[in-house]
Amino acid sequence: MKKEWIAIVSQITDDFNKINQIECPHCGKCGIDYIYIGDGDTRVGFLQIWCYKCLKGIHVSRVVAPQSAKFVTFDTELKGIVPQFEFVED
Repeated sequence: MKKEWIAIVSQITDDFNKINQIECPHCGKCGIDYIYIGDGDTRVGFLQIWCYKCLKGIHVSRVVAPQSAKFVTFDTELKGIVPQFEFVED
């Protein structure tokens, strides 16, 4: 299942404005969201992607956040930004 989640990363990064049209690899509904979390200077960090409908998602390490992407720094309080979701492992 993680492969299917990784496959939607390019859909997200190709056009951040069309994220509401991406179907969740787990439940098949549109409800995907994301946030890059990283260093404020280099924008290197990680990416979290999740589905608001089924609360499943993934964590992608060692990425560089594009300038147009939703981004917060490592010291940002994520409560209210990222919901509690279950990480998909396999």
